[in-house]
Amino acid sequence: MCIGPRFSQKTYEPKGPKKTQLKLQTLDFIFSNSIDAIQRTTKEKKSVSVTAPWSFPYFSSPEAQTSTVVGRLLRFWDARNIKKDGQFMGIVLLLLDEKCSEIHAFIPAALASHFRQVLREGIIFNVSGFEVGRCTKLYKITDHPFLLRFLPATTIIEVSDVGPTIEREKFMLRNFDNLQALANTNIELPDVVGQITFVQGSNLNDPTSTQRLVLRYRIDSSVIVYLSLLDDVAATFRAHLSSGDTIYSVMLITTVNPKMFGG
Repeated sequence: MCIGPRFSQKTYEPKGPKKTQLKLQTLDFIFSNSIDAIQRTTKEKKSVSVTAPWSFPYFSSPEAQTSTVVGRLLRFWDARNIKKDGQFMGIVLLLLDEKCSEIHAFIPAALASHFRQVLREGIIFNVSGFEVGRCTKLYKITDHPFLLRFLPATTIIEVSDVGPTIEREKFMLRNFDNLQALANTNIELPDVVGQITFVQGSNLNDPTSTQRLVLRYRIDSSVIVYLSLLDDVAATFRAHLSSGDTIYSVMLITTVNPKMFGG
């Protein structure tokens, strides 16, 4: 089953004789009514500032390797090993500090049940008792060279009083040329803004279905890429379709894995 006009009065097709196409896979998405609206969201400072008599090390400071850090939890998701039938590996966290520096944190599978109930996106947390390690050279979700690994002794506490302002969002946006350069390298999982022009898949009105969906996704006036939604992300997208709410055609997708196919 396919749908198109619900998102646009026109179905866009890839132009030109190119046989090689760019395909994206994503872990999350955000709807909007226009590309400009999302671009403004990524530039505007949407934050809350309250007073406190102390400050904390930034993610970029040397002290952060042995001390407490404070940051806003932007997003978190389950990490699974697709080569081992989706084996659960742990929880990935993306944190942002008052200097607008992002850092990747990881909770191993053995500790996931202990920490999961505390995690809430958008909340500022005080994290201490972690281990600092270097990020791998593959599947990077930030430009930061280090990551925080949770230990059995790690504590994570919600903070209500923070002196400096901490932004509410930050995205690692890339354009089509960047995506082409990253394709098939697995080096980086960037964010992309575009417009949905067509949706293809089965059981579109079943919010429990995790079957793959394929979207035609316009990221430039003449560039169409194919976006795959898998597992829980596919189910979430179907839930939006079946909710009866207005579905905007512009979508910001996060942590995408660009692939080239064809030849």
